[in-house]
Amino acid sequence: MTGLVKRPDSKLLIVVEAAGDPVWLEWSLPDEADLDDMRAVKAANPAPWITVADLRRQRAAVPEAAFAQFHACRWGIGEGSWLPAGAWQACVGAPTFTDGEPVWIDVDVGGERSASAVAWVNAGLHVGVAIFHGDGGVLECVQQVRDLADRYAVREVIYDPWRFGQAAQELERERIPVLQFPQTDVRMIPASQRLHAAIVEQRLTLPDDPQLARHATNTIARHSRRGWRIDKPNPRAHNDAMIALCMALERAEHRPEPIELLGWL
Repeated sequence: MTGLVKRPDSKLLIVVEAAGDPVWLEWSLPDEADLDDMRAVKAANPAPWITVADLRRQRAAVPEAAFAQFHACRWGIGEGSWLPAGAWQACVGAPTFTDGEPVWIDVDVGGERSASAVAWVNAGLHVGVAIFHGDGGVLECVQQVRDLADRYAVREVIYDPWRFGQAAQELERERIPVLQFPQTDVRMIPASQRLHAAIVEQRLTLPDDPQLARHATNTIARHSRRGWRIDKPNPRAHNDAMIALCMALERAEHRPEPIELLGWL
């Protein structure tokens, strides 16, 4: 007889009962083992088609909490830090922008107890950010977008229609291109993974901004059946600048599929 049981330490065991005493088989990385020890992680993944190289790629591609749960088979792992130690600081530099160059702008508007943020990204993935607080944040965000539009060639102003719909209509009347980006799992899960990859691979150039760094620290990876996305650990935490950066990067790197002519009718 074969079955699954859960031990008090939250590890899942496979129990095979033959004639006599049961045999306990556990495919989970021991608590004292290092997540970077790929041979130990491989021992927790006995399927022959899962290789050490595959696991090493996944270690670099997903947040630590996701790797621990879904690849090292450590149970009881939920939300947690979304970036490897030192990855954020490795991207901090001196972002450079040139007047007239294309930029992608995102606006994330909070409320009285939250921050509002504008993030912009150029084709070289250099990052700018402005963070505002209080109920007047939406007005300051609008003015920030206008100031950026006066200086750069705005490709898109990306926004979640919640709280910014009317302001977006005003910007559109001023011939500033706007694009709705609802913060649903369908959109935010791939966008979060894109941001994670850009930071881990050091493709972004981030400003040395203490507020932006604090918003990154306030960000966690929240998991669902569809995957993981960046989120805040509680309603009081401010991470709006990270949401704005995530959405701006998603559109800056968006490459539409080429149209293929299959024939004439």
